[in-house]
Amino acid sequence: MNKRFIEKLAISALLGGALWAAPLSVQAADESSQVLMLRRVFATSVEYWPDILKKDTKLLDKSFFERIEARLKWSIDNGQIEDAVRFAYVGDLAGRIVNHKTTYRMQMAQLFRKIGNYSMAMDVINNVCITEPDNNDAIFYRASLLQDGGDNVHCYKAYEELAKKNYRRAECYYRMSLLELQRDEIEMAHNHLKDCLKLDPKHNDAKKVLSKLEAALAKATFIPQSGDPGSALPVASAGQIPIATSDASKAMALANDANKALQDGSVSEAKDLYNRALELDSKSAQAMIGRGFVAYRNGDVEEALLNFTAASQCVKQPDANLEHYLGCCYERRYDLNKNPRDLESARAHFQSCQKIDPNHPLVTLDLERIANK
Repeated sequence: MNKRFIEKLAISALLGGALWAAPLSVQAADESSQVLMLRRVFATSVEYWPDILKKDTKLLDKSFFERIEARLKWSIDNGQIEDAVRFAYVGDLAGRIVNHKTTYRMQMAQLFRKIGNYSMAMDVINNVCITEPDNNDAIFYRASLLQDGGDNVHCYKAYEELAKKNYRRAECYYRMSLLELQRDEIEMAHNHLKDCLKLDPKHNDAKKVLSKLEAALAKATFIPQSGDPGSALPVASAGQIPIATSDASKAMALANDANKALQDGSVSEAKDLYNRALELDSKSAQAMIGRGFVAYRNGDVEEALLNFTAASQCVKQPDANLEHYLGCCYERRYDLNKNPRDLESARAHFQSCQKIDPNHPLVTLDLERIANK
């Protein structure tokens, strides 16, 4: 079965059955009149399309939408992608004008995603969100595409806003919790998983994640808190960090102050203190890890990797949290660039973390998550 045949089956399944909100005109409009109207539409700029369609609402009957669907199928079958997108847009505009729910562009986006064309899927769903800013279905679908593409910041904001609007709150809370787990925001993830299950006690995925998280936390030697990254940073000890000189002692004190600043939400102050610590002691693993953590929280994966890697060369013995941070960085970079080597590096660091600390509260979930990528 070749790819073209698969694509034809996909579009047939997606566009084969339209559901109408109310009965349309029994008398089919004249096809030639509909064709002339569409010619006028396509001869003008997009912003004039709604006005032209509104002038000929009598032509926007059931036969019009049937012909739109037939044209969509023909365009896909013949590789006319731009033509298909154009007719999908007109079909959705017409549906809004005559108060009939249509989802042609949404279905096009789903098709592109299904066949692996992420770029086209995003272009189409962006168009829906721009022209229909209150279309929560489209906003949610766009968020899921952003999540697939590794844009965790914007998809999280979208889920958060949708939950505030009471749209699929349970599912939004669940997806927010998964993103929070990736950011080591354990307390927030735990709370959102519980919120999800309060709304939807039968949400099996949330049940599984919450069960594993609580089991891991029960065995954990430390419990990282939301907004408390310092609790997850390695403390300076003779076993991990070289014996301190005078400057190294000062650097350690500055790094501890930076951890406290980070806990209080003063990210810029924390970054400055970490930098000052490294000026005094260029091999301060604690300061490198802290600076890497700040970079990771700010979305700068490369800077975070640089600092975590440097720290790993300075500690005297392997550290589970540091291996976990490295795994998170490589996973995030894989999400952005889809380089298989990054995914393998993420897996290797997570496995190393698990080997060092079998009771680490996150690593089991991390390994299960990347197994599905």
